[in-house]
Amino acid sequence: MATTVANMLTWVGYRLFPDGETTISSSSEPNQAECIQWINEVCSELLTVCVTAGSEIGRSSVSITTVDGTSSYTDLATLIFAPVVMFDRNGNQFSGYIEKTNVRNPLRLVSADALIDENPAEESEPTMFYLDGANAVTFIPQPDDEYTAVIPYYPYHTILTLTTNTVPFMNVFDNVILESVVMRAQNREEYDLAYELKWFSYIRSQAKKIIYLRKNPTTRIMF
Repeated sequence: MATTVANMLTWVGYRLFPDGETTISSSSEPNQAECIQWINEVCSELLTVCVTAGSEIGRSSVSITTVDGTSSYTDLATLIFAPVVMFDRNGNQFSGYIEKTNVRNPLRLVSADALIDENPAEESEPTMFYLDGANAVTFIPQPDDEYTAVIPYYPYHTILTLTTNTVPFMNVFDNVILESVVMRAQNREEYDLAYELKWFSYIRSQAKKIIYLRKNPTTRIMF
């Protein structure tokens, strides 16, 4: 079951108000707007941790159908926060693939600088792509046919504003979000830069632990 902002505010209220009756509202201290803003701040930081750690948490993907002679596509323009960097079994880096019936051909993420080494008149199955300043996906070389290009990506964090909004990350980070908001609420009157740094450090460290547990950690013998 997806966690809503209302669920998170209820849990925060349980932690902050021992009487079990006071709830987070427009007149409580902290109030609802403050708590929702803190939830957004935590979620934004969690997304950054997921990107830097290359986690599958928070990822999405889009399928782009290419057109003969057209290099640039805006399917991701308003969606993508960062591309996903992955590695095949041989350690080769890729960030997408061309989907075919019996094979997936990798697409490497490059910068626009790669264009200088390419023949602008060449048309064939793309092997690379880059994101321009407007977040448009541009394939290299220019497609010569209709291909299905699958691009995994990390979407922007959608700002939460309503109690009915769904908290992102499919419940994986719910406890991190809860604890972080409670910490911020309990220290709201004593804010300083040192606390700010510790708060973000706490979010990152807890998120990395969860991300690590969801991967295949190297087996170690402990003495």
